[in-house]
Amino acid sequence: MSDLSGALLTALINQGQWLLASVLFLAALGVPLPATMLLLAAGAFARQGVLEPVTSAATGVAAAVAGDMGCYLAGRLMGQRLPLSWRTGPVWLRAADTFTRQGAWAVLLTRFLLTPLALPVNLLAGSTRFPWHRFLLPVLVGELVWVALFGGLGYVFADRWEWVSAWAEDSVGLLLGGLLAAAGLWGLWRLR
Repeated sequence: MSDLSGALLTALINQGQWLLASVLFLAALGVPLPATMLLLAAGAFARQGVLEPVTSAATGVAAAVAGDMGCYLAGRLMGQRLPLSWRTGPVWLRAADTFTRQGAWAVLLTRFLLTPLALPVNLLAGSTRFPWHRFLLPVLVGELVWVALFGGLGYVFADRWEWVSAWAEDSVGLLLGGLLAAAGLWGLWRLR
């Protein structure tokens, strides 16, 4: 466990939901913080009576959704600053069209399954002007699943939440590596 993780765990015990909300909000904005680990710990601390479970879950969901919406807004503002030739080019238009059709699934799955891709998906959604009302629903559902899944795992495995945290990190890395390998093979096949 890193010094940062240890400091955050100590602060979580002392500050409770405020620290949890701050970390989940900043992590959704792209600050590299151990949000999933902290969520697992919050679940374990809720089981031990240190944190109130329902308030912690509601706070976590609200903070993560607020961070995602802030990142979406940043993408929307930054997208306007891109050169017009990029925003009207065929590659950009094709990407925007694909995201308009299937972006809700990308948003949903990157909230809890492929979390390392959440930041670029948020920025892409904003920069391609994906409608915010179509962005909000999958964000809300995905963050609810994320908080319930990892907070729940921490709650159920309160005595072994650190092991569950390591397993979750390894699983996400393995899944992401598999997807990148599959995308590479698909790209090679298309070139052929």
